[in-house]
Amino acid sequence: MADFRKLVAVSLLAGLLGGMLLSLLQHYQTLPLILAAEQFETPSTEHVHDWQPMDGWQRNGFTLLFNGLTGFGFALLISASMYWRDQHGYLYGLGWGLAGYWVFFVAPSLGLPPELPGTDSAELHGRQAWWLFAAVATAMGLFGLFLTKQRWLQIGGAGLLALPHLIGAPHPEVVHALAPEALQQHFVVWTSINNAIFWLTLGVLSGCLLRKVTF
Repeated sequence: MADFRKLVAVSLLAGLLGGMLLSLLQHYQTLPLILAAEQFETPSTEHVHDWQPMDGWQRNGFTLLFNGLTGFGFALLISASMYWRDQHGYLYGLGWGLAGYWVFFVAPSLGLPPELPGTDSAELHGRQAWWLFAAVATAMGLFGLFLTKQRWLQIGGAGLLALPHLIGAPHPEVVHALAPEALQQHFVVWTSINNAIFWLTLGVLSGCLLRKVTF
């Protein structure tokens, strides 16, 4: 029980710091792109929302809260994995952060890249199901490929890494976006960079903090 409390404390600190950094990066790099894309929407093309935070402190506050909670959850996964493998230090943390980045961002984004407002998408439940399938298959694939020594598990892991992309992500028959293509490309690039920094920061902080905690 004491070990679990220490893991939670380490993950909470790493997650909050990582979430703050991600929020800062988003504020200066991706939020201006989102606001620019929203200018291309018209009342007839905008989605109807029951409620959404207003621009300014509300939007920034909810972004910070969401990123902090998300960072805590992901940092807990990293810390628990390192504890399970009896690993600590920034190098191990860097490796686990890179794995998390690949599982939760890179692999799903190969089929469903980040989109700006005003972009037509496939049905929501289908996209969510494929995203979850891609993340789980990638996690299992990386485990089989790198954390086992049995050849058949390594071969199976390589197959699992490819399986979601062989099946393919759901997309609408006709893709239509209101924002210019150049704006969409900038958004994908900066979102990828921001998430890489976020995951590597979570990994390094978790590894360093675990080294300072005696279990």
